[in-house]
Amino acid sequence: MAIKFPSVDFFQELARRMQANAAEFEKLGFCDTAMGIKVDGEASHLYALTFEVFDCSDVRELSSPDDAELDFTLEAPLSLWREMFESIEKTGHPEPAFTLNSLSHVGDRMKVVYDDPEGHDKFYRFMATIQAFVDQASDIEIEWA
Repeated sequence: MAIKFPSVDFFQELARRMQANAAEFEKLGFCDTAMGIKVDGEASHLYALTFEVFDCSDVRELSSPDDAELDFTLEAPLSLWREMFESIEKTGHPEPAFTLNSLSHVGDRMKVVYDDPEGHDKFYRFMATIQAFVDQASDIEIEWA
């Protein structure tokens, strides 16, 4: 069954998979951050994901960035999110050009938005966990918005 992207259901499925693969995430170390994912398209969508220790404990869609206290937000157009997830689908991991690190550094195709340096630091500190979190989409049939 296909899951629509972007949607709360999509990120909740990733959170469910994170719980099911707890041992893999424990190897990466704890992750304590509240992050945003913004998908720009015909309509923009903003999601808040809360990570606590080895778990994604909350996923919700926000009407405004002011609706939650986020450490940082990853912002990209729907087309870039699609390229990234299609790359992950091929081998279970993104090609080097489509890792969160590359997308946010090389050419700045993905923006990392933050209000203070500690929020920015959390993106880098917990990047391995966040990358592993999105990599779990490798076998999800995605219905693109």
